[in-house]
Amino acid sequence: MANLLPVSLLLALLFCSQLHPLYAFVKLVAVGTKVEFRSKVKHINASHQFCRRDSLTEQSLDMKLDITSPLREMKLYFSYYPILGNSTARTALVKRTVDLCFYIQHPNSDRLLRIVYDYVRERSNLPERCPVEPGSYYIRNAKPSDVPVPAFIPESEFMLELIYRNEVRREIMLEFRFYGKLVRVLGAF
Repeated sequence: MANLLPVSLLLALLFCSQLHPLYAFVKLVAVGTKVEFRSKVKHINASHQFCRRDSLTEQSLDMKLDITSPLREMKLYFSYYPILGNSTARTALVKRTVDLCFYIQHPNSDRLLRIVYDYVRERSNLPERCPVEPGSYYIRNAKPSDVPVPAFIPESEFMLELIYRNEVRREIMLEFRFYGKLVRVLGAF
């Protein structure tokens, strides 16, 4: 009987070590269901294409902006709304207001926004200084499943909202809403 204790401990450790790698391959990913991207002003034309909607990990989003006059004094209103159950009432879990020109020059000023900003910068030709000059700008092959999800965000349906405003004219310039759900995916990442 005394000889069974070391063997059972060895088997328990072996069993636990076999299960541990399984947890290393679980990832919380965003899966989109709907995208809204529209301009509210004449001097910005916004378009988008949401590809492979039926895939969990291969969805992608392409966006294009054609700007015909310089953009100054912009504020970004960033909001993340979890949608729980059949709830129509939305309370933002994360809300940020950022002076966009300041943020472009100092991206370390908000660590949470930096997660998304770094991901988007790698896939775009968006300007790195203000004012934003007239031209064509794009974001290509942005995969929702590749964007890092902070650990405090719950697994749920959600809406991510980005509103760009010109504070001098007090007008909304662009609206972007991404609807989806966060799901746990098993696999090699």
